[in-house]
Amino acid sequence: MPTKTLIAANNTPDYAPRERGLIRRDKIIQAATQVFVRSGFEAASLQEIVALAGGSLATLYRLFGNKEGLFYAVIERKSDQLLGEIDYGDLQHQPPKDALLEIGMRFFSMVISPEVGAIHRLLIGEAVRTPKLREIFLTLATERAIRQLADYLQSQVDKQTLDIEDCFIAASHFMGALKGNYHIRCMLGEVVNLSLKEREKFVTTAVDMFLGGYAHR
Repeated sequence: MPTKTLIAANNTPDYAPRERGLIRRDKIIQAATQVFVRSGFEAASLQEIVALAGGSLATLYRLFGNKEGLFYAVIERKSDQLLGEIDYGDLQHQPPKDALLEIGMRFFSMVISPEVGAIHRLLIGEAVRTPKLREIFLTLATERAIRQLADYLQSQVDKQTLDIEDCFIAASHFMGALKGNYHIRCMLGEVVNLSLKEREKFVTTAVDMFLGGYAHR
């Protein structure tokens, strides 16, 4: 009997409603990403997003507040997907060149991603009319990536493997080198198809240039 009681208790937790809520939220974000990229922020229809995701407008407003809140969630999700893959904790124990090569390959993959290019085009089209959207993207994506890298660089400065006066500026330089001319090409809608060898060569050159200026001597 005690065993049966435990099983019954474990079958009635309150995480089931939360699980359904997370699934519903995820579906809305996925649908919103498609609609925002296709139609732009202003023209995007919340009704279309709901029709694509399922559910109701009431649920959308309850979860996200308004269209701006939903857009914030879309950018946050994409940032988490692209930047969350980099485990800076593991990289702390690697030599700077190895760590920067790994960071660089992941970041460069983001730069040439067609989906990221589409989101950038969306933001450029809407930023003048809706400056808040620009701030959302800069905070969640661009500045977040630079801050994470700057924190890693500072840890290496503390270990005296790198000699950097301002790690935030140095991180900005590194990210800028990784964008190269591919960033603008992707924003203009070009599909950049590079082999693994070509991507590795581009990133390795950026890393070597960076370490040439900042390696501890």
